[in-house]
Amino acid sequence: MKRIQPILLLCLAACLWSCRKDDTYRHSEPVSRFDGTTYAYLQSQPENFSKVLHVLELSGLADLLKTDTITLFAPTDQSLVAAMESYNVYRKSLGQAPADIDDIDPSSWRAVMGNYLFNGKYAMNDFASQDGIMLLSHSLRQFNMLRVSRTAAGAPGLGSEMIRCSYLNGSRFTKYWLAANAGTTNIATKNGLVHIMEARHVLGFNTFVSKARAIQNRWSEAKIFADGAWTKPNGTITLWNFYAKEIKAVDEWTVEMEALTNGVNGDKIRITVRPDFTAEVKSAPSAANQTAVDMGSEYDPANVTFNLKYKFTDAQGKENIVEEVIRYIAIREQ
Repeated sequence: MKRIQPILLLCLAACLWSCRKDDTYRHSEPVSRFDGTTYAYLQSQPENFSKVLHVLELSGLADLLKTDTITLFAPTDQSLVAAMESYNVYRKSLGQAPADIDDIDPSSWRAVMGNYLFNGKYAMNDFASQDGIMLLSHSLRQFNMLRVSRTAAGAPGLGSEMIRCSYLNGSRFTKYWLAANAGTTNIATKNGLVHIMEARHVLGFNTFVSKARAIQNRWSEAKIFADGAWTKPNGTITLWNFYAKEIKAVDEWTVEMEALTNGVNGDKIRITVRPDFTAEVKSAPSAANQTAVDMGSEYDPANVTFNLKYKFTDAQGKENIVEEVIRYIAIREQ
């Protein structure tokens, strides 16, 4: 019996190590309260959040975790490393050298990490309704948060509870949402709540590569949807609905996108958002037509839309008027 005991101990240790390697938090006892700020909590867990804290510093979001009331869905360093590996596979396909964390523009880190921060305090029970609740992230993107139960021994509803965090991905239909789980929840700090994403989650909800390869701002996105009307000098009107465009960051306050619906070779316009959320439309420097003049455009933060109105002069010297609504969520699916 004495000879068997060490072997049993070694097997038990190997099993415990295997569980820990699979997911640091899945089998651990959650901390219910931390006597410090959310920022200090991340600092207290360097083995899991040292890289995450570094990119939060680079993004300029770290101070919010020291002072503001924030619910943080905290990705782990493992998630960040997985995202960087994916990005470097993309760079390799282009013949580019591998990039490090510090090689990525801070604006990209802000766009990515801002989707894990939500103003106010939201505990798991706040997401207990059948459909969950919709929240707007610090990066102005819509998420659905839903309390769900992990299956235990093949029996749904008997396992531990977690939060399913779903990025809407430009769609109202759940089949297109990009979901990840927070397995450790309700860690209360002095200024907020922390829910920890499972380590298998890849940072960025499948948008990391597109965000990392170019500068970003709060409005830039690879796919937005436009509904518009172009009133021509003879009074005829051309309409478009659910037209997909890309909106690119120029600087912190300005984005550039395709004008009208002329395809990739069409004219470009630039939209600058002012602090009071009024907006100004101008012709982009590369636009063939340089006559765009704003007529009272605005950004609507409550509905996360641009309401654009501008005019331009055509080749015959006549005035054309464009009214367009830019949305981040599809009204319908194609």
